[in-house]
Amino acid sequence: SSGINAEYGGCNKDITGRSVVAMDADWHVDCFACYYCKAPLAGEYMVKDGHPYCEADYLNLFGQKCKICDQFIVGRVLQAGGVSYHNSCLRCQVCSNSFAEGQEIFTQDGIFWHTECEPYLEGFGESEYFDDGGDEEQVAGLVTDDVADLEEGISDLRVEEN
Repeated sequence: SSGINAEYGGCNKDITGRSVVAMDADWHVDCFACYYCKAPLAGEYMVKDGHPYCEADYLNLFGQKCKICDQFIVGRVLQAGGVSYHNSCLRCQVCSNSFAEGQEIFTQDGIFWHTECEPYLEGFGESEYFDDGGDEEQVAGLVTDDVADLEEGISDLRVEEN
């Protein structure tokens, strides 16, 4: 392979020996580096706005944290009302089970429940949460179409010998 695509930050010099094939271009092994910390990338990397990032910098700069455990979310992200959760952290207040992808859930005052668990809510928590006059709302953010999968954004490197 010859030249590097300068658009991705390569040096645009001829490659002899080993190269990295990533982001539809050939790179010197030392030139394919994290856009933020400049450390050479080996193995998995993530791309944002046409620039490669190591996973740590990508998460620190662009990642979402779960509101419950405060850890970065890699993989499935559940979002409700602009807040992100791990699927394993968000649980029904009534039955303590997690929510399946695409399953309708309801929330009020930061408490979540399965639609089928709603009849059992009375007496749960403080009565102000579950009185008949409450503004119960369906959380549209927790349906299949809105589930993001960060693992799709992770790419693998391929090393070639020239």
